[in-house]
Amino acid sequence: MAKQIKQQKHRQVGVGKVGVLNTDGHAIGIDLGATSVRAAIITPGTMDGRPSVTVNGLGEQPLPAGAVVAGVVSDQGAVTRALKTLWDENKFECRSVILGIANQQVVVRDISLPNLPPAQLMKTLPFQAREIVPIPLDQALLDFAPLGMPDPATDTINGVLIAAPRAPVVTAVQAVERAGLKVARVDLASFALLRSIADEQVEVEAVIDIGAHITTIVIHRQGIPKVVRAVTRGGAEWTDLLVTKGGMQEAEAEAAKCAVGVTSQDPKVSTIVGQAVRPLVAEIRSSIQYFGSTNPGAVLERVALAGRSSQLPGLAEMFSDQLGVPTNVADPMRHVRNRYNSKGEPKEHAATAVSVGLAIGAVA
Repeated sequence: MAKQIKQQKHRQVGVGKVGVLNTDGHAIGIDLGATSVRAAIITPGTMDGRPSVTVNGLGEQPLPAGAVVAGVVSDQGAVTRALKTLWDENKFECRSVILGIANQQVVVRDISLPNLPPAQLMKTLPFQAREIVPIPLDQALLDFAPLGMPDPATDTINGVLIAAPRAPVVTAVQAVERAGLKVARVDLASFALLRSIADEQVEVEAVIDIGAHITTIVIHRQGIPKVVRAVTRGGAEWTDLLVTKGGMQEAEAEAAKCAVGVTSQDPKVSTIVGQAVRPLVAEIRSSIQYFGSTNPGAVLERVALAGRSSQLPGLAEMFSDQLGVPTNVADPMRHVRNRYNSKGEPKEHAATAVSVGLAIGAVA
């Protein structure tokens, strides 16, 4: 991955200093989704003299409806039980994990700060954040990710300011640690997404993770995030519209959505799903326009999709048509060394871009 993406790995926010790597050298990323919890276990290594990573374990455990809503843990007990089951059924032994967070209130902004020692720099963040963070600072967790080297002429360093509401982070950490795990680091799901599927050969790219309740949008320029957003739209909204407009039961609507999507296979279903998807397309288009207005001369070259809802039949083609940019569904293990079987074919896996990217951030 590009050096800039690697530098986004240190999201130590509001948790104890537990070792990020387990004693056996493994890093574990945990993604708390609306429908399931997922874990990816990764080991660092080298290939052809370059840094590389290998997946040692992947797992997923379903969650009851309402346990996690729009990225926020609503039922700690359900999340804890799911994680315990995930560890037991997969016989995972490592306990130190990196936890991803994503909700609409997380703020990521470009900022230039004085080139100070890390401890002193952190003390200045509340003063820098007052004008750009919309949540009360006494209820927020703040961090700064430097991007590049300090400017010797101005003695400043460019990077991104991250602000997240404290309460949802604490709730998520508690749910994970009650499962007998230790949260070594809290990381942004958006940064994890960037690490796992961003293409370093593309000058400007949008990587988009579409979940059940929340969609994460990241537009990067040579690996540096320029737009980071989380919008409360996703696959559950599309199913709900099939229920209300199509007169279906929820299970029937979910099955029809996954089978037909926005293809011409069933005009009634595809029309309703197409209507449901359009508000998300509008949000993505708005993000692209904002990027263009703040980065004159830069042109978006490609959109890469991730997340379970990105698998909707015909969705990538619809995005290409609506956004005017080539769109594909990315492989969340595209940067993983052992993603192929002995025949050179991609392995079947339960990986998610966020869980893999969280672990990559610890070993990059």
